[in-house]
Parts: sequence; C-alpha cells; structure tokens
Amino acid sequence: MHLGFSSPGIRAIKPLLVTGLLIFLQGCGLIYKSTGDILINYGRDEMLPYVMTNDDTEMACALGESMTPLLMSFEAVGSDPDKLAVLQYVTAGSCSQARALDAELRYMRNIEQGNVTEAQDARIVQKRQAATAAQRQFEAYNRMVREYGQIKENECPDLDEDFDQMVWMVGLIAGTQALMNDGTSGGQVGVPRNIAAKVSRGAACLENTKWWGVPNGIRGAIWNILPPLAPENAEPWAELDKAEEIGFDQGVRLGSALYAMAGYSKGDNERVREAIRKFAEYDESKIDNQYRMLDTMAHTIILGLSDRLWTEATGKRTPIGGLGTFWDDGGSGGQQDNSDIEDLL
Repeated sequence: MHLGFSSPGIRAIKPLLVTGLLIFLQGCGLIYKSTGDILINYGRDEMLPYVMTNDDTEMACALGESMTPLLMSFEAVGSDPDKLAVLQYVTAGSCSQARALDAELRYMRNIEQGNVTEAQDARIVQKRQAATAAQRQFEAYNRMVREYGQIKENECPDLDEDFDQMVWMVGLIAGTQALMNDGTSGGQVGVPRNIAAKVSRGAACLENTKWWGVPNGIRGAIWNILPPLAPENAEPWAELDKAEEIGFDQGVRLGSALYAMAGYSKGDNERVREAIRKFAEYDESKIDNQYRMLDTMAHTIILGLSDRLWTEATGKRTPIGGLGTFWDDGGSGGQQDNSDIEDLL
C-alpha cells in the first residue's frame, strides 16, 4: 500500500499541520514580544535606576556594548526599545570614545618623541575609534528623533515624564558628541552639520534648573563653538558659568564638564584649567547619589581633558591624585609621580 503525500489521508491532514505550525510560530512570536517588553520595562524601571547610582563607568560601558544587541533584537518581534536604546547606545559609545582618547594620548607621546610610525598608527586607531563612537552616538540621537519626532523651531514633544526628559537630554548630548567625534574621524560617518542647530533648539524644551543647568549649558557650549547659531545678545560664557554653578549646587557636575569642553574646543586653556580645578575641589559628599553615574561621566570628561593637557606638556597623564594640579604650579602643586620602577616591582 502506497502512503506518499498524494494519499487522500495525508492531503486531508496537511492543512491541519500547516495551521498548527502557523499557530505555533505565532505563539513563539507572542512569547518573544512579551519577553522583549518585559526586558525593556525592567531596564527602565529597575536596571537603569540601579546603574545611575553606580560610579563604575567602565562597567556601564561594558553593559552598553554587551546588552544593546540583545535589546535591539526584540524589535523584530514587535517590541519598542527606542527610549532605552538612546541610553544604551550612548553608554556603548563611551567605550569607543575612551579608546579614541587613549590612542590620542599615544599619538601625542610619540609625536613628542619623534616616533613617526607609532604616531601615525595611533592616529589611525584614534580615527577608527572616533568613527565607532560617532556612529553609536548618532544612532542614539536618531532613536530619540524616531521616538519623539524631528526637532522643530518653537515646538516641543510630549515630555511629561522625567524618564522622557532624561532620554531627550541624553539624546541631545549624543547628537553633539556624534558631530564632534565624526569631525575627529575625518567625517567617516557623515553626521549632518545641522544637528548642532537642532540640539540647541531641542535643549530649550527642558527645564534648566531641574536638569542641573545642562540644557542651557548645551546651548552655551554650542553658541561658543559655533557663534553663528547664537541668538542676538546671547552670552555663551555666562550660560556656561550658570550651568556650572547649578551643577555644583545640585550635585551633578555635567555643567562643569560642558564648560571645560567648550574652553578646550575654543583653545582657551586657562578656562579649561579653571574648570578642572573647581571640579577637583568640589566636596564629593554633595553628589546626588541618585544620579552618581552622570556625575562620574562628567568626571571622566574632566579627567580626559586634564590628561590631554598633562600629556602635551610632560608626556604623561594626570598623576594619581593630581587632578586639579598642573605641572607648572608653584609650591606643592603639580607634583609628578617620580616613583622608582624598582619600588613598584
């Protein structure tokens, strides 16, 4: 007796098998979507608040690089990770930005020592890592735009919840960072230059005092670096001074980091030094523990700027415990680490 697929019995069963398979696959899709929704909600309600209280930026960076692909994979089954993705891509971008800084410092050392080949190699690494950072930060910005809409003149999205306001603020910072890192990379990513104007407009949608002076600090930094974007009678340094002051008062020193970055971008090393000194002198018992990670990120920016100044002048980074001091300080300031290598061994 022949029992092939042409058998009437089998032909009758085939539609049932196909229907069952479709139901099974749809059931898997529903399970995956539910899993994705749970993961996204957990990330927002539990993981993010916990990470914000931490001061280990390298661990946050590793979390961004390792968890972002998993989070984004749930888009395929209908979950919406855009808001959390903004934060994840920014933390992932911080890894590449840190590696770019290391390569930049290596470049400085080798240029000073006349090691041309090593200097060239370091510059290549710096540009590659800056491009990766720009790509991740640009993706964070684009996720923000996809969630809340394009930034328009005199229009703001619905930002009723604090979480939405934070995502918006971080997305704006990511757009600015993407532009700067793309410039360092030689334009490999192609971040559009009009992002700066959009970020400046978008920052006006946030309450300045509530968010540690950062919104006006962003605008002041952009107006300083790109004066044509500043409105008439704008005072960029005054805005940055106020942002720094509010950040110190409220225990999240992002305004100080913005001030220092603006000074460095303008080549005003005296302002950079002043910002670094004030940051280092701050009483850290006043830091807002609920947002300690953001303050620690500001510390990373400040330390990176200090390391650039120290390396350019001495060939070495900021000495341990030396943040806020400089190589040419009088008295006890600017002490360099002259430990004998044998003692270390």
